Amino acid sequence: QIAFFGTRDDPLNDEIYVVNADGTGVTRLTNNPADDAHPSWSPDGSKIVFVTNRDGDFDLYVMNADGTNPTALTVDPADDDWPAWSPDGSKIAFESVRDGNPEIYVMNADGTNVVRLTNDPGFDSSPAWSRDGSQIAFSSDRAFSVDIWIMNADGTGLVNLTDGVCCNFFPSWSP
Repeated sequence: QIAFFGTRDDPLNDEIYVVNADGTGVTRLTNNPADDAHPSWSPDGSKIVFVTNRDGDFDLYVMNADGTNPTALTVDPADDDWPAWSPDGSKIAFESVRDGNPEIYVMNADGTNVVRLTNDPGFDSSPAWSRDGSQIAFSSDRAFSVDIWIMNADGTGLVNLTDGVCCNFFPSWSP
């Protein structure tokens, strides 16, 4: 299945859906007046982490793959966005503005032990784990153009991959 978000049923409200790879079986997983977006599957396919403004700001929630049991993972007055599961399913990387500007954070998959990995006046966004979980790629304007950067999963070892050739967004590692 493929998870996605859209306004299929209400042009003013994002919801999360799944569809079979052949285009059949579109199923709505969320159904509430809040916007639900940016779904990301757990590696074992049993859960989906997503972004929602159900509590007044954008937080991360997780639900079963069938849409049941939506549970808040983050409860912070600042917006959290762009969740990405680690390959082993133990952690979730995400973007948050909780310290004043968009930075990359990581937490345990149950929402505990939130740790900021980046700290730069620019924005750091859209984290993506390497297949082995040792590195995280992300977009950043820290070098005055939007570039793709990588870092070790603990936030060390920053490397600019696209080196000032603007504008580069939403990295995704090959399998």
